[in-house]
Amino acid sequence: MSKAGSGSNKRSRFAAFTSGWSSGAEVVGDLSPGKATSEFRLMRWFSLTSLLAMALFSVGMALLLDHFIQQRMLRHDAELSRDFVQSVVQSQKVAQQFVPSQPGRQSLEFAEFFSHVAAIPDVLRANVYTPDQRVLWSSNEALIGRAFPDNDELVRALAGEIVVERGIKDDHTGAPKQEHIYIEKEREHFVENYLPVYADAGRTGRPVGVVELYRVPKALNKTLAEAHELVWSGAAVGGLFLYLSTLSLVHRASRVMQEQRAKLIDAQASVMVGEIAAAVAHSIRNPLASIRSSAELQREVGELSPESAGETMQHVDRIEHLLRSLLSYTNDPTDGQGKTDIAVLLDEIWVRHAVAFGSQGKQLEIDVEPDLATVALAPLLVGQALNSLLSNALEATERGGVVRIKAYAARNQVCVDVHDNGAGMDPVQLGQVFKPFFTTKPRGLGMGLTLVRRILARQGGGIEIDSQPGQGTRVRLHLPVQAS
Repeated sequence: MSKAGSGSNKRSRFAAFTSGWSSGAEVVGDLSPGKATSEFRLMRWFSLTSLLAMALFSVGMALLLDHFIQQRMLRHDAELSRDFVQSVVQSQKVAQQFVPSQPGRQSLEFAEFFSHVAAIPDVLRANVYTPDQRVLWSSNEALIGRAFPDNDELVRALAGEIVVERGIKDDHTGAPKQEHIYIEKEREHFVENYLPVYADAGRTGRPVGVVELYRVPKALNKTLAEAHELVWSGAAVGGLFLYLSTLSLVHRASRVMQEQRAKLIDAQASVMVGEIAAAVAHSIRNPLASIRSSAELQREVGELSPESAGETMQHVDRIEHLLRSLLSYTNDPTDGQGKTDIAVLLDEIWVRHAVAFGSQGKQLEIDVEPDLATVALAPLLVGQALNSLLSNALEATERGGVVRIKAYAARNQVCVDVHDNGAGMDPVQLGQVFKPFFTTKPRGLGMGLTLVRRILARQGGGIEIDSQPGQGTRVRLHLPVQAS
């Protein structure tokens, strides 16, 4: 009793272990038998977190690069304007005339300097300031002689700094700047430069004045707009590419993890089934032999009728068959290599099963494509797989049912389809057909399909099952071809 209880306990542990695994789930968790699986959905969390991370990274890089390009281009444009103004100052020799005492009374050279400044492309307004922040000259005469002491940009320019400001005209929150009071309103990006002017070409000492240029540079604005679009589109495409690349890599890694997890589960299942098989075989085989021998002896001496003795021996043989199924699952079929002529094997199988099908009023049909390649599996293994499938199909069909076997070549393989028109299986049952000990038959062990898949997988083959309730079941075996 204690050994039987031990075997039952192991079976319960195994059932709890296998029920926690679904081959399509993207999970990472505890693989220990008997413990609830703590699921971590890798692909779901990675796709969300990586999408957020890539989006934040792309937006941050786009903002940084866009700001850098804009500032660098505006700075370069201001330096070119500063060099132009400074060269005009030197060529006209007007540096000494930046004095506050002569607003509006400049020499002809100074007037020519003003005309050169006003002629700079895209200039809407030009002001020339003295060191005391007073307008010495302006393209708008109403500003000449006025002072703007609260102009921070002007203060910085008088300290020797090139000041650049870019914005949208008539888009200021609060009170507009005093310098803008005479500018026609036009909603377009402006560029305002404060350019320090020096007495010598080397730009040493303190500036003798400042030239303010208020411009709407159409070419520069167009270039900045194109750079803005290029940066943001590049950031979006680059971020999407990185996201899809990493997602593809992690998806592949997740599949590898699932495959490794399935192999680990299969290995652990093999060990556990081996323990069950060893315990059951040790506890049952000797009593089974005694029971069968007793039944044969009692039949010979007449103590039991031949029918009763035959029924007893039939049940003993059935239990023995279940034990062999358990033991064959744990065996490593290293001798599975061989070659099989599918046409010949199917002829033998038809002869073996035709009587059983006919006695139950069912049909077994076999269709073999001519000139099939030789299969690189031992006939015993292929026959065992087909016998298990036909046994299932025979029990699944009602009287008058038809089971069809079709063998054909496909993609350097030989495929064998076993199709029945029985009751079929629902999606829940279909998802568990390969689990050890799962069966829908009242007297089944639940090892047939598990053993078939194990045999084929070890020799480079495979198995597919398609079933729907009320429409029967189709099982397809993929058998490796013998190398020429």
